[in-house]
Formats: sequence, C-alpha cells, structure tokens
Amino acid sequence: MDDGRTEVAPLSPRIAAMLRRRSYRNYRPEPLPAGAADALRSAIDRAPSLDGARSGYALLIDDPDRAGRLPRAVCSGLVGKINVWLPRTPPPAFIVAAGDSAGGVRDGERHYYNADAAVAAQAAAIEAAGRGVGTCWLGGFHERSVAEVVGLPVGHRPLAVIPIGLPGSASGGSFLTRGWDAAAQRIVSGRRRPLGDMAFLARFGVPYRAERVPREDRGVERSAEAPWPGVGPLRPAAAFSDAPVPAEALDAILECARWAPSAENSQIARHVVVEGPEAVARLLRAASGGAVADPAPAAILSLAAPFIIKARTREQPFFLIDVPIAVTNMLIACEDLGLGWRTTLRFDHAAAAAHVGAPDDHKAVAIVAFGFPAPPGTDPAPAPRGTLGQIR
Repeated sequence: MDDGRTEVAPLSPRIAAMLRRRSYRNYRPEPLPAGAADALRSAIDRAPSLDGARSGYALLIDDPDRAGRLPRAVCSGLVGKINVWLPRTPPPAFIVAAGDSAGGVRDGERHYYNADAAVAAQAAAIEAAGRGVGTCWLGGFHERSVAEVVGLPVGHRPLAVIPIGLPGSASGGSFLTRGWDAAAQRIVSGRRRPLGDMAFLARFGVPYRAERVPREDRGVERSAEAPWPGVGPLRPAAAFSDAPVPAEALDAILECARWAPSAENSQIARHVVVEGPEAVARLLRAASGGAVADPAPAAILSLAAPFIIKARTREQPFFLIDVPIAVTNMLIACEDLGLGWRTTLRFDHAAAAAHVGAPDDHKAVAIVAFGFPAPPGTDPAPAPRGTLGQIR
C-alpha cells in the first residue's frame, strides 16, 4: 500500500543497519564471524560519554567459560524467568552494559552511568547489525548472578545483557525458541508507533510531517548494496556552518530514532524538532539559563513519555536507557548524512520541556544539535559559563 512517502534510495549502510535491526531469540552456536569481536570492542571503546567522564560502559563477553555461564545467570531469580528461551539457544557471546553505581556521574536522582552504558552498548549492537549479527536487549535478569559471572567491580551494576550471535534459521533450534523468535520479529521489534505520534515540529503535539522517510518494511537481512563501513568514532562537531539541515536528513534521523529498541517495546521516546539558529538558541537559553555560543541550524529535544514499568531498579529507570539508545541512533545516522552533532543530557530538564509545551508527565532527557560541520580550521565559538555540556 502506498502511504505517500518517498523512498530514500540508495539507502546508506549505517541507516540501513538501524532500520533492519530486530531482536533475535534464536541463535546459531558457531562463533562470531571473523573480525566481528574486534569491531564490536572498537565500537564500544569509541562511543561518546557524558562530559568525558565515563561511568557507564559495555563489555563484550566472548570467552567460552563466561559466555557459557551467562544464560543461567540471566535466568536466575524470578525476574530472569522471562528469558527462559535463552538457555535453549545460547549465543556464542554477550554484550553486558554496566556502570559505576557508587562513584558515577549523578545529577539528583539521575544516575548517568545508565546513559553512558546504553550509548556504548547500542553502538556495538548497530555494529553487529551491519555485520549480519543478531542481538536482543534484555532488561530482566538476576543482577547479582550476572555481575558475578562478568566479574564486575564492587559498586558496579549491570543494567542490560545483550545476547549476540548469528541468527538461527527458521528450522533450527527448539520449537519454543523458533516460535519466540518469530513472535518477537513480527509483534514486538517489528512494529513501531507512527512517526507523527513520536516526533513533533517546534511544539509538543504538532505532528512532524516527514516526506522522505526510509521505509521500515525491509526485513532483517544485511544490506548487499554497499560494504559495511563500521559505526565510526562518533565525535561531536567543533563548530557548525550556516547551511540549514535538509528536511530529508531530519526525516531519516527521526526514522532511525523511531526504530531504536526500548524496554518491552514501549517506545517511550518523544522528539521535538526545532529548526533555525534563532529557535535553537531560544531552546538552549531556556535549557541552560544563560547565553548560547555557536547555535546550530537544527536541534531535537528528546523526552520520555510515561511507562507503566518505570524501572528495573531505582537507579536504573528505563527512560535513562531507552532515550539515550534512540539518541545513539541519531548520532550514527549523522555519519551517513554528513552532519555534525553536539548533545547534552545535563541541563534544566523542566525548563526545556516547558519551552516546547511538553506535558508535565514527560521527562526531558537529551538535546541534540545538528548541522553541517564548519570548514576545517574554523575556530569554535567560546562556550560561556553555565552553557550546555556535551557527550564527547
């Protein structure tokens, strides 16, 4: 059925990987493809972190001993029983997102190790998707057992476990795992809210109208259109040019954010697009309470809608995990679109949400500024005291 949208073709490799990524619950037992483990570790190591003080991180667990013990650790305890499929089809490796609960960056009730770990783990998950390797974010598991198997330091906590391996075939594995995988593909990770319900233009509640959004019905196979370039280092831009951000680029960024995974596929992320340097400067002034240096041509304020299951633990609310995952997809999309970015999670959240008219029960989480990078050698404008920080 024609929905009136124009296809973006050819689809660039990183954007294709984010749109094709699905959650797998059926894996083949063979090792990861050659070079995949090194690429995943590189994606984790090069992921940006909050204010350069990384207190959250991700670990690739691919040694047979620990990887072999993780399925039972995940399923220990009552909460872990929701993943009873995992011991029946164990993958060869896992990504474990974790953080420093005792000494990590904190702002009131917001423990930012969640965001750091989510960004690093999602960068690795997209690196895996680009290489034809399947993943599945798991938020329900026995925390102490997983921490013991992984060997986390005292005061550090796991917040997500991600099986990683080659997807199982439709005829391989047990009936339970095949059925669970098919249901997850079609009913859970294969469905998304309409973009107009998740993205808004200038004010919350004004639907964002995309005209050139890549279609989502592309299956889960790796793209053969172009060689996989890797996720990239994801470095923020030093300065932006005056050129406006094309509408089709913002469309693609939002579509990639729309297809980001979330707890129970709740899709709580909401995005308000602000266009034009003056409008962006007003948003940043509201969020920082001060002057703004080098305003960008466009920005997105990402918020979290209410979700019935608020957190796995008090320190690990899903909104500090799910929204940064969506932001990670945005930053990766910029690599393919030739755009630079800057982002922050630490600002006056209530003031920013009020500025765009968001409901009181929506939590502002991140601001991402976009633009074409200024020519090499351009000196960035100085950042006045009290202005926004960035993930870097």
